[in-house]
Order: sequence, then structure tokens, then C-alpha cells
Amino acid sequence: MKKMILDVSVKPFTSIPTASLSDALDRLGIRGFMSHEIRPLGRYARIAGPAVTIKDTPAEERLIPLLAMQAIDSASAGSVIVRSVEGTAARDIGLWGGLMSQAAKVKGIQATVLDGASRDLVEAERMKFPIYARSVAPTTSVGRTKVVAINVPIECGGITVVPGDIVVADFDGVVVIPKQKRAEVLKLAQEIDETEKAEVVELRRGNKMTEVIKKYARI
Repeated sequence: MKKMILDVSVKPFTSIPTASLSDALDRLGIRGFMSHEIRPLGRYARIAGPAVTIKDTPAEERLIPLLAMQAIDSASAGSVIVRSVEGTAARDIGLWGGLMSQAAKVKGIQATVLDGASRDLVEAERMKFPIYARSVAPTTSVGRTKVVAINVPIECGGITVVPGDIVVADFDGVVVIPKQKRAEVLKLAQEIDETEKAEVVELRRGNKMTEVIKKYARI
């Protein structure tokens, strides 16, 4: 099993809640949060890593998704697989399963994010492989979708994900940070996080919430 190696520019994102990152993106006028329907299928620690994308399209051909497997095989340790079906929210299509979780875990891939369903959750839970998805279903993608490209921009959870964008996920949901904005978003999110910590200190002292919020202008 490969050791998890995080890029030094990505690692700081693992210490910041998705809520602070979403607020930082809001300040920059960027919609960075995925739909609330893309949720963790278990309780996981926060993950952060560069996106490796898989693009499907609806199809009735019974094709083994070899391109999706190629994306897993070629992904770097620390990355996050993001897969969606073009033009539809595939709630009843299993885009991920136990064999994929096993292969990804061995590669050192951090997690997968799906605009669709996952299956074999007991296996994923056993190996502690995080999955964030729109739904759970026992189905296969074979005969329902065709993988048309990997490592291209895709739509997932209502936003565009470009390969190399930073995907951060925790129990609150999934946020995607455009790779060219990572330094700016990180700085803003850290400032937001520090402000909230200062507010918590004052609230614990018994100070009135209205006064604390007025003082820091942060809620």
C-alpha cells in the first residue's frame, strides 16, 4: 500500500473546515460548494487533495469502464477521484464499488466524490476509504454509462471541477477550490478560522453573542 503523500501546498487545507473555505470562496465571488446532496457515506476525517476527474455520458452499451480504472491506476497518492455523468444527476447509477475502493486505497488515493451513487459501502468502511456521493444504490454503471474522458473539466454537484483543483471534504460537505486561487483562498480561510476561534473564546467567557458578533463582524 502506498504511503499517503500530500503536496505542501495542499496539506494546510486539511486543517480548515469546509465552512470557512466556502465562506472564503464566497468573498471572492466563487461558487465553490457542491450540492448538499453530495454527502459523506460515513463519518470521515477531513480530506484535501487535487482532483482527478472521470467523465461519463449516458449509454446502453455494456462496456467495462476501463478509462475509469486507468484514472485510478495513474492517479498520484493524495489525490481525490471525482466522477460524474454528463447532463444528469445519476442517483440510481453506481459509479463506484468495492474493487475501485480497494484499488484506490492501495494507490494512496484519499477519497472519491461522485455525482451519482456508490455501492459496497461495507467494504469501503472496512478499509476506511472515504466516499462522498449523491446516493447509495446496488447498481453498476455497465450498461448505463460510458466513460468518455478522464482528467478533463467536469460538472459535479452543481459546480465545475478542473483536474488539479483542490477538493476538500468533511462531514459538512464538499468544497472545490480552483487551483489558480488556492493561495488566496487559503489565506482568507485561515483568517476566517482565526476570527471564529477568537469569537468562541469570548462566548465561552459568557460574553453576549450580539456583542461578540458586532465586534468581529463574523457569523
